[in-house]
Amino acid sequence: MDVSFLKPVDTWFWVFSISVLIAILATYLSIRNHAELRWLLILRGISLIIALFLLLQPRFKWTETNTIELDWNFYVDNSVSIGYHPALSLQTIKSELSQLVFNLNKQDVSPYLYSFSESVSALENVQSWDGKGSSTNLGSVISHIVSDQEKLAGATIITDGQINQGLDPSQLIQKVEVPVYTLGIGHSTPLVDLSIQSIDAPTVAIKGEDLRITVTINSTGDMQERVNVILYQGKKMLGSRYLQTKGFGSRAQARFMFAPSNLGENEYRVKVSTVSQEINIENNQQKFFVTILKDRYKVALITGSPSFNTSVIKRYIRKYPRVELDHFVRRKNGYLPALKSFWSRPYQLIIFDNYPLKELSSKTQRIYSKKIGAEKSSLLWLLGGSVTEKSASSIIPFFHLRMKDQIQTGEKTLWYMTPEALSRSIFQGLELNDGLDFWQNFPPILASYNFESTNDEIEAIAYNQGSDIVPLMFLGEKQGIRSAVWASPEFSTIHHRLSGTNYSKIFPELWTRLFSWLLKTSGDKNLYFRLNKESYQQGEEILITGTSIGNKNGSKNQAFITTQNDSLEINSAELRFNPESKRWEGNIWAPKPGKYSYEISIQDGSAPPVKQNGRFIVEESQIELNEVALNSPLLENLSMKTNGAYYPWASRAELFNKVLPRERQEKINRSTRFNEESWVLVILIVLLTIEWVIRKRIGLP
Repeated sequence: MDVSFLKPVDTWFWVFSISVLIAILATYLSIRNHAELRWLLILRGISLIIALFLLLQPRFKWTETNTIELDWNFYVDNSVSIGYHPALSLQTIKSELSQLVFNLNKQDVSPYLYSFSESVSALENVQSWDGKGSSTNLGSVISHIVSDQEKLAGATIITDGQINQGLDPSQLIQKVEVPVYTLGIGHSTPLVDLSIQSIDAPTVAIKGEDLRITVTINSTGDMQERVNVILYQGKKMLGSRYLQTKGFGSRAQARFMFAPSNLGENEYRVKVSTVSQEINIENNQQKFFVTILKDRYKVALITGSPSFNTSVIKRYIRKYPRVELDHFVRRKNGYLPALKSFWSRPYQLIIFDNYPLKELSSKTQRIYSKKIGAEKSSLLWLLGGSVTEKSASSIIPFFHLRMKDQIQTGEKTLWYMTPEALSRSIFQGLELNDGLDFWQNFPPILASYNFESTNDEIEAIAYNQGSDIVPLMFLGEKQGIRSAVWASPEFSTIHHRLSGTNYSKIFPELWTRLFSWLLKTSGDKNLYFRLNKESYQQGEEILITGTSIGNKNGSKNQAFITTQNDSLEINSAELRFNPESKRWEGNIWAPKPGKYSYEISIQDGSAPPVKQNGRFIVEESQIELNEVALNSPLLENLSMKTNGAYYPWASRAELFNKVLPRERQEKINRSTRFNEESWVLVILIVLLTIEWVIRKRIGLP
């Protein structure tokens, strides 16, 4: 015990203390023959001595030794691969593990049981261990040991060491300060299995252009066999490749190249032949989808009377890839070339430029209606100065418009596109220098006629800013036919006035987006995302790749994937844009078996997100079964780094000599200050009370 004083002892304290003692002694000698007074003096002296002692603020320090019994944690691998080792069934392992725990209890060791797969969870008893986990996350076990190691004598991990999820345990083990013993289950040679690891294919391709497919085959176990990888489209075989497998976790790739001919979404299937003694054949085939777009787009431009607009619109069209333009110009004696070829050829887009000059006859209207309806051609009408009110009225029914009145004033006004229009998917990713106010820098233009829509699916997306707000541009789709109208004769004015300015690229880009929508060059959607396979094993990594058609600002946007099961959100992850491959990429992990839906959304923060939905299946087969073997080098390394030991399951009895009751002596430093203890105050009060009682008995005040 150590005694110290927080208040330093000075000369005045000693003078005062000695004076008090001398006074008490002198008084005692003078009243020693009076017993009652003598007791009063003794009590008063004790009280004064205690008070003087407390003035020094004494502190007493001492050390206590506390014995703490340390625990043992046992971690049992709950992944499904544990039950597939040939020499040991799950029931055998449970029975022998129960006996192991029973024998440890007899030598006063009661280990805490935990199971682990994706994460660590407490295990009530060995019999509640079911071996149905979807993956092996050994890193979570090491993290759990680190969090508990202050109260642990050590830990034992019972596993086959086949990790397929989580952090690297070899790195985490450096933080462990207690011995870790490992019991290995199984044999080092894995079971034989072939699986399709991944399929690398574009999500969208062009008809007639070479489509390259790379299939990665994973082989495990002791096998040296030649296998056949076949690519199908429906029942048609597109190609076959032979691969020499080497087993033991090696991978081989089969490459296919072909020119697709069918437009739309095409389903393909890859199948790899089975081998003898293969543990799992569910993963030997996979389906995937590729959307095939047109290789050529036929566009007809019908010009009633050539104008400055004609050359600009032709320039815009010819800059668009894979477009074949047929230009029909009205002359005095008819059209050049003759419209006969127009009526006989199908077109994806028909553009009316400064047309018609005269009112269309009912016969011409019927022919147009029949051609447009049969071919589902998209329509674009660019008004010109030669279009009259009567001629305009004869063509606007094709665009689901009607004439309100002709604008009398010749005043040029500014114009703008509505925020709702710019938030459409076709305009997403458009680089606007001044946000949605870019039109403030556009030149003023004339508006010829005041049209209004006759159908809710045809909307006005641009207006002028005159005294009367008049729609300038219409856009919509009715019965599968897309249409657009530009209701100003000064199309070329905007182009030429913006040349050489910071806004010279915006107007052409607007029309490029519009052409893409009218031509349906991106099919019926803007997002083309695909999972690397259609079905997965529980715990398998799901790879997501895809592109956004018409979006040039991929790296600036955000993309997410959300998976659901029966409308319940399971998980979500962010996708990353790869500038080298110019596509979005990401990954998630396959949950428990079942059917799932997913939604991929891309957003730029200024418009509603563009979304794509899909489905995938998680089979009953497990990713754990792709490699059923004992990874003893990993377990030996973990034990060696913590001064533990590795034992194969057959040598588990040797663990009894290591898992022993252990305790730790813990020294606890304690201290107390008398002037802060309540019991010291109680003693003083008791002494003063006794003194007061004695004084009353002998008649003293």
